[in-house]
Parts: sequence; C-alpha cells; structure tokens
Amino acid sequence: MTKAPRKTAEEIKKQSRLCIKSKKPDMPIEKRTPLTLVSMKKAYISWGFKLDPDDNKQREYIKSQGKCMSKCKMLLADGAVTPMYNHIQSGNTRPANTSPEDIQARKKAGHAKASATHKARGLGQKNQYEEETFEALLDVTGLRDELEYHWAPDGANGDVALKSNDMAAGTYCASQLKASDTTDGGVFNFNLSKSDMETKYKGQLMIAIGFKRVEGKVSITQVFVLSDPKDMPGKTLTPRVDPKQDDAFADIRFRMDDEEQRKACMTRILEGLLKVPHHTLDDTWFSVDVNRNLAETTKTELLGFQFIKNTLPASTTMTMASDKNKTVDFKFHRGEVSLGISAKTASLRDKRADGCYSGFEFKTGKAPGHDKCNWVLVVYLDKSRKVVEGFSAIRGSTVYTKANKGKMFRWHRSGQKKGVDYMIEKHPASDLPRLVDLMFEKRGGKQTTL
Repeated sequence: MTKAPRKTAEEIKKQSRLCIKSKKPDMPIEKRTPLTLVSMKKAYISWGFKLDPDDNKQREYIKSQGKCMSKCKMLLADGAVTPMYNHIQSGNTRPANTSPEDIQARKKAGHAKASATHKARGLGQKNQYEEETFEALLDVTGLRDELEYHWAPDGANGDVALKSNDMAAGTYCASQLKASDTTDGGVFNFNLSKSDMETKYKGQLMIAIGFKRVEGKVSITQVFVLSDPKDMPGKTLTPRVDPKQDDAFADIRFRMDDEEQRKACMTRILEGLLKVPHHTLDDTWFSVDVNRNLAETTKTELLGFQFIKNTLPASTTMTMASDKNKTVDFKFHRGEVSLGISAKTASLRDKRADGCYSGFEFKTGKAPGHDKCNWVLVVYLDKSRKVVEGFSAIRGSTVYTKANKGKMFRWHRSGQKKGVDYMIEKHPASDLPRLVDLMFEKRGGKQTTL
C-alpha cells in the first residue's frame, strides 16, 4: 500500500496536546498526593456529581469494592453510583458538568486523530483505484468482450452491475470491487471481512484486485474472486503478496503474470456470476433488499435517482459516475453530448409557528470535481419522503463557488434566495422530460436556473 508521509515531531506533539486537553478534566487536587476520601469527594463534586453526604456510607462502599481508591466508585445522592475515579481522571469518561463546547472539542480531537491514523495506514477511500483497476482487469483477462457492466449509484452496496452472455436477458448481478496496492513481501488489505459477505454484501460477487503502478499506469498483479462467504479462509481477506508456499488463499488467487492464470481468472469470474442471485438493473441499483444496511439519506437519494432514470425522454440515456464520492452523481447522454449532473435532495428549513416551513436547503460539501458538474438537479420529496413531487435545475457554477464551499445552499418557497438575484423555479415531477430537454438546449448559456 502507498505509505502516507510521516508526521513531524511537532505535529505529533500538537495532536497529543489537543487530545489530552479536550479529554482530561482539571484536577482540584495537587498531583502525586495520596488519594483520600476528602480529596476524592472534592474531585467528584468539582466534576458535577451530587454525592451521598454520608461519609460513613461512602467509606463502607469503597471498602466493599476491595480495590485501591483510584479504581473505586462513589455513591450518588439518588442511589446510583459514579463512574470509576480513574476513568474520569484519565479522560476515558466525561465528567457530569462537561460543557457542550468541551464535548465538541473532544469529539473533534478524536475524529482528527482517527482520520490521521486512517490515512497513515492507507485505509482511505480508493474508489478511483477500483475504477482504474477494474478497467485494467477487463483488458488483461479478456473479459471486456464477455461482460456488460454498469457502474452503480454512489452509496449503493455494490460497485458495479455485471451481466454475462450466459445470463437471462435483462438480468444482472451486483459485484463489489476491492483494490489494494502491491507491496513487496507485504500483505494485501482489501478491507473485506467474512461477516461483511454474510450481511451487507450477501449475494454479491467479490472481485479483489492487487495492483501496482508502473510509469504512472495501473498494472494488475493478483486477483481474488469470491462468490460465497465460504470461499474466504479466515475472518478477513488479507493474503500475503508473496507467500513462500501455497497458503490458505491459493484457491482464490490468480496471478496476472501467467497466461493460464489469466484465463482461469476469467473463467472463475464468469462462473461466479452464475452462482449469485440475478436481478433487474433497477433492483441491482436501487432495491433495499439487494442493497442492505443503507443509510436513510442514501435511501432517499436512490429514490430520486430511480425516478430520474425511469422518467428520462427516449432520446436520453443515463450512466452513474464511476468515480465515487465526487460532485457528479451521474451523466445524461444525448448523441455525442454529455452533461454532468449533481443530484441533491431538498431538505425543509425555517420552521414557522404554524408548523410549516418557509424554505429549502442542501449541503454543498467539499465538492471534489465540481468543475465537471453542468447542472445541479434538486429533488423535492413529499412529506412521507417516499414520493418524488418535483425538481429544480441550477447551473453547477452557481452552486459550487468558493463562497458556498462546504456551506448550506438555501432558498425560500417564494423562489427568492437571500443575497442572490435569481429565482429558483420548482417544476412538477411529470415535467422532468421537458426539464432535461432544457438542460441540453441551454447548456452553453449564462442563465443560472431553468
């Protein structure tokens, strides 16, 4: 795997100080002094706990625990007990009087530390590798002439929908792609466990691709193919790159430096497609039975994607973005012209006294690759959040600006967005074909909305 740059000593110290400051409470007693009942009570009271005032009862309770005082708890006035003294003093448990600001600081420090560790271990998002490596795999194995494939929507469990010539017309299977850099003498880490295959990836073909870069281009080294949780030896898919002899992963490993192995890999993938369940393309992409453990926000997004796909004019096709977690969610194609579309689900805002809302919003986020977004297609759902009732289209260059980066994009039901001199028109859901026609017709103009 690609190694992250090592942090400097000063960066490490700064992160450590931030974590310690946000977690550990101020001590009301001098350091390195023996802990007594008096000092222990003083500490708990300063941390916001209401203790039972009976000292004799407290002594008996501490004695009954049979531990040193720092590992004991104390009785509260309501009959409950405090957290262990050491847990609060060390910062593992928050004091009762912790302010919201301190809680937020602690969370921020923890997230920063987890993020730094995640990146340092090379466990970050690698969807761009999965796209590159899969395309390379199709070429090196000869599968490009044997498979039809469609990239899945961002957020779906599967990465790509696959179809072979031996499958029934109109049916596809979901496939999960994994990619890992090759490190000499090291271990592949595909971030895949057997429990994942038994739950959220159940019924999917798993294709794990080991690769390296040669003069800037992806070169496939090894491929692992699993169509059932039983195919995985052990709890995780972490095979050694160069085992000294046949290991537990030998039956699912295919080396790409051997012609016979490449042919065997193609055969295993085609056979694997026939072993997993088949569905229509709509179900493979959007069904919650096929895509398990989806977040609620993802479910609403897929609802909008499905409506758009099935309501397009006959002259227009739609493909999902192959590089995930970027601004463009899908593309509209008409002839030789393609439009990059960012789909956003409008959320209600500005609740009034009568319980109604006066406006809408969506978050712009970091928006990587926003320069490829031609239009932002806003999806309005009904109160049940299960039916698409309308759309708005806004030029991507209007939404994704330096001023809006990472902020909420907001507008009012009247159509006027504060501080911006344009109107946002809401079109009924049935008007989507005409709206798509306008997107292509006015793609080069200066207008901001349709």
